[in-house]
Amino acid sequence: MQPLDLGDPALGRLILRAALPAVCGLSINAAHQGVDALFIGQLGAEALAAVSLALPLAGVTAALGVGLGVGCATAIGRRLGAGDQAAAERIASLAMALCMGLAVVLALLLWAGHRALPELLGARGGVIAPAQAYLAVMALSAGLGMVQILCDFTAIGEGNARFSMMTLFLCFGLNIVLDPLLIFGLVLGVPGAALATVLAQLVTLAVYVRYFARGAGRLRLRLHLPLGRAALTELWPVLRIGLPETGALLVATAASLLLYRMAAGLAGAEGLAALGIVLRLLVLATLPIEGFCLGAQAVLAHAAGAGNPARLARAAGIVAAIACGAAVAAMAVALWAAQPLIAAFSADPVVHALAVPALWLLAPAFPAIALRLVAQITLQATERARLAAVLGLAPMGWLLLPLLAVLPAHWGFSGLAASLCLAAFGAGLGAAVILWRLLRPRNEGVFA
Repeated sequence: MQPLDLGDPALGRLILRAALPAVCGLSINAAHQGVDALFIGQLGAEALAAVSLALPLAGVTAALGVGLGVGCATAIGRRLGAGDQAAAERIASLAMALCMGLAVVLALLLWAGHRALPELLGARGGVIAPAQAYLAVMALSAGLGMVQILCDFTAIGEGNARFSMMTLFLCFGLNIVLDPLLIFGLVLGVPGAALATVLAQLVTLAVYVRYFARGAGRLRLRLHLPLGRAALTELWPVLRIGLPETGALLVATAASLLLYRMAAGLAGAEGLAALGIVLRLLVLATLPIEGFCLGAQAVLAHAAGAGNPARLARAAGIVAAIACGAAVAAMAVALWAAQPLIAAFSADPVVHALAVPALWLLAPAFPAIALRLVAQITLQATERARLAAVLGLAPMGWLLLPLLAVLPAHWGFSGLAASLCLAAFGAGLGAAVILWRLLRPRNEGVFA
């Protein structure tokens, strides 16, 4: 499966061809998370609360994987746009070596802490034991997932989002099939959900080993790599973009853990379950949009590397229009079907009473989230790492935390969703200003 020509003059068609496979891939990811929650929800509110509490911990390794992936995809796209394939291959190989080392270390740390972490995060009573059991297996899944994320971004960066889509379909489709077999068929319960993920990841990584070893795409990963200062020099373009993105995602992970702790304090296990459902629905709505943006980023980075500001501005405008349109549609569905959506995950009346108003509060922020994603990938494609980091930190960081200090104290559990909504709107407003300034014709030079 050959990568796309990222310099194709038919820009709108190119963006769709580059982005739609990533949309499909992350849509199956979102579907997997939803189906996973449906199966676990059948085990009761405490099981769903346990998994919801444990999942943000995997966000630590995912943050590193995504940070390296975004930086790697951007650097690869720019090097390919400049016609330097050898540099693109060295960057991809070094990033993979770094990622694998970090994945081992962090997986071991998660496993070592799987008994103590649930209580530290606010788990109580019947939530503790299933959370510990889930974390014990999830530690391995988190490490494997970090490597898989970088593989996906590397394929996207070289213009082969279609292959990334196929591997994501393989991984999450297999995971969906294995979930009921392990959770109910072998009566493994909550740990069965984590084990299903591990098995699916191992199969997918085997496919990627074959892909990169045989040079099936544009890039071929190498074993003979520069060391020391030479390696750091090669990796700096990746780290320059990736570290701020990782920092933003780590802050988002910490904020998620704080949200779950506050939910447990405000409404117990039912609050944890309700928040977990609402955040999963948020993922279902926005992950395909994020996939579209990430798939299109290779086109933006290639245009930036080729020194074509007019093409970059046009591409960013097309991506913004499509992403925001999709977000408005998702918002309408969430507002109209909130009650049956929540009921599909849990029959508990307390969970339902908490989750439905929270979803109504959060859904209007979907278009603002889309706008922030578009602005962020545009800034990353032009290597404006610091501004991208400031924007990325807004919705789950410096805008959210002051709101969490005030709103839940007055509105209780609903204050959590209101805080998320207002923070997303603030970040969306900032994104709109950034894009307006970048896309004005007289500011074309800003992309150079």
